[in-house]
Amino acid sequence: IQKRVLTTITQSQDSNLSMAKLDELQYTLVNVSELYNNFACDLNLFDVCLLILETCRQNEVGSISRLWKSIICEEVIPCQTSSQSVVDFLTMLKQGSVLEEEVIAFGENDAGGNNQKFENGEWISPLRNRITVLGKELFGNGANYTFPLDLIVRELEGLRQAFNKTQEVDTSQPWPAQTVLDVGVPYNMLLESYDSLYMGENNAAAGGVDVATRLQWLASISEVLELWVTAAVSSYGSYQNGDGNSPSSQLTQAVNTGLMHRIHLYKSALE
Repeated sequence: IQKRVLTTITQSQDSNLSMAKLDELQYTLVNVSELYNNFACDLNLFDVCLLILETCRQNEVGSISRLWKSIICEEVIPCQTSSQSVVDFLTMLKQGSVLEEEVIAFGENDAGGNNQKFENGEWISPLRNRITVLGKELFGNGANYTFPLDLIVRELEGLRQAFNKTQEVDTSQPWPAQTVLDVGVPYNMLLESYDSLYMGENNAAAGGVDVATRLQWLASISEVLELWVTAAVSSYGSYQNGDGNSPSSQLTQAVNTGLMHRIHLYKSALE
C-alpha cells in the first residue's frame, strides 16, 4: 500500500507533499496509522484509505461512508448542468463527502470553467470502472463493510435517475446494478440491497415520499431480476456441473427460499 501511495504521488502533477515527506515515504517503512492520516487522508487518496481500512479490518462506518461518497463525487463534480433537479441531487450527494465545496455550475454557459457537462454522461464509464476495480480489491476478502452495498447502490441509482431526466430519448440501462455485479457481488445479495432500499422508501411513504420514487425502485428491482435470469440461463451448464456459485445455482436456491413470494409482493404493491 505504501508503494501504491508513492506511485500515485509521483505520477500526480499537483501533489503538495514536501520533499521531507516524500523521502520518508520513499526510504522508510511508514507505520500504517501515519500512512493513513498523514499521507492517504491528507492527499485525498480515497481509494487507498479504504484499502488501509480493509487491510487493518477497521469498520469505521462514518469514514467509509465519507470516502465512498467522495469517490463517487470525484468522478462527477465539478460539472456544469442546465437542470435544476441535477443541481439539487448533486448538492445532496456531496454532503458528507470531502468535496462539499466543489462547484456545480448551473446554466447553459460554464463561464470558462471547462467543467464536464453532466448531461453528456461522459462521467459514467470512468465512475463504473473505478468502482469495479476498487470493489474487486475490497469485496469478498472478509471486510465487506468497506464496500457498503446499500450506499453505493443508492447513490448510483440516484445518479442514473438524475441523468435519465435530462435525456430526450429513454436509453436507460441498469448500469448501477451491472457495475456492482462486475465487482463480484452475488445476485441474491444485490437483490436484497435493492429490496432494502425499496422497503426504506415504502416505510417512509407516510412522510411524503414520492410515489414515482417507489415505482422507480420497483422498476430497478425488475431489472435486477432480468439480469439474474439472463445470467442463469447462460450459466446453466455450470450449474449442472455442480458450480454452487453460478447465477443458476443462486437463482435455484433463491426460488427455494421464498423468491417467488417476494415477487408476488412486488406485484401486489404495483396493483
